[in-house]
Amino acid sequence: MIDIKRIPDEAVQVLKDLKTNGYESYFVGGSIRDLLLGKKPKDFDICTAATSDQVKEIFKKVIDTGLKFGTASVLVKNGSVEVTTFRKRVDFVNGERQGVACFGNSPEEDVKARDFTINSLLFDGDKVIDLVGGLADLSDRKLRAIGVPVDRFNEDALRMMRAIRISCQIEFSIEVNTLQAICDYAGLIQNVSQERVRDELVKVLTSELPSTGVRLLQETGILKFILPELDACSEFRQRNSYHDKDVFEHILAVLENTLNDLVLRLAALLHDIAKPCTFSIDEKGVGHFYNHNTVGQKMSQQIMTRLKFDNKTTQSVGTLIREHMSKLQTPRLSTVKKLIQRTGIENIGRLIDLQIADEAGSAPPHNFKPFDVLREKVEYIIDHGDPINIGDLAIGGQDLITMGFNQGPEIGRVLKQLLKHVIDNPEFNNKEKLSEMAMRIKSE
Repeated sequence: MIDIKRIPDEAVQVLKDLKTNGYESYFVGGSIRDLLLGKKPKDFDICTAATSDQVKEIFKKVIDTGLKFGTASVLVKNGSVEVTTFRKRVDFVNGERQGVACFGNSPEEDVKARDFTINSLLFDGDKVIDLVGGLADLSDRKLRAIGVPVDRFNEDALRMMRAIRISCQIEFSIEVNTLQAICDYAGLIQNVSQERVRDELVKVLTSELPSTGVRLLQETGILKFILPELDACSEFRQRNSYHDKDVFEHILAVLENTLNDLVLRLAALLHDIAKPCTFSIDEKGVGHFYNHNTVGQKMSQQIMTRLKFDNKTTQSVGTLIREHMSKLQTPRLSTVKKLIQRTGIENIGRLIDLQIADEAGSAPPHNFKPFDVLREKVEYIIDHGDPINIGDLAIGGQDLITMGFNQGPEIGRVLKQLLKHVIDNPEFNNKEKLSEMAMRIKSE
């Protein structure tokens, strides 16, 4: 069923070396599932009777990646192979992983301690060994928890999010009893660390079906615990002719129309997060969301900080949310330059993509022409190297000091005035003309 030639030679050699030294060992997990689905696995894991200390005795290059969980990574030519000692079920506390693993004595114990049947198939280098019905579920394209679902989620509540994530990645349905247990025990997710929740959310958003994943998070009740601000958008009517969906459904439509870029998809997920708290109705009964972009920027920063995202990602997402309403119909080059200045060259393409997805997720008729024009002008500006930031000016702070300007805030103010003029008149960006202009500013 599996051609061993599809597994990297160095990973196969690790398995052989463990066996040669007398330790029962198997490839296990998502890699076997993916091979059987005809997909290319990203990495290969091995479960074994050997302890981490014994693994280190066999292999020269080993990294202690999780000794308390019995895991060591064997370094090979093109990466590493994760090797873990057989485990058995343990009683986790309140659905959160504890500090140590409980080691088992057999592959049967190890498999039954895992999460889902399709992730628990073993491969000994010759044949696939199925101890929990994983092959049948693989054939039926179903994701099923091993044994009693609630027990698996009590052991590690993150498995509830993992079920949703895997179903989106490989386009499987979640078996009915497994799905019902997620709905019944969604609150357990509150006991999981924010970092682990973030990592699963990222995998949902970068899957093949991000909007399906977010919808499942909402329908199962998990969303209200991990992103209550987004859950509040569900069934929130917009009462505006520009929108034919409630806020949540609009967000999902925007998300579905984005490219697989994490920053872009996070921005799509959170771009209208402030609509419920900025909603107002005018005398004609029309709904408005004044300043929802700027309020949304602040809310997104709070959310992403809570979920332990890095500062760069948080700032980029916030910038896109703040600027997503900057839709220029017939923009002048100078106006586009100012937009690039506010957004940053690294994010201007993402902003246009977000605006296109936003338009696609709104009520028809759709008009995408302004975004094509904006993209053309952005490309023109970048290709011609037109000045956008102070660092692009032909003179700098040291030049102004040489000309007699005082060090400090005055330098910054003058450079900003020069940049403002050069954005409208790029032909003035040479040292002689800017020096003359600076001296006029000084005399004034």
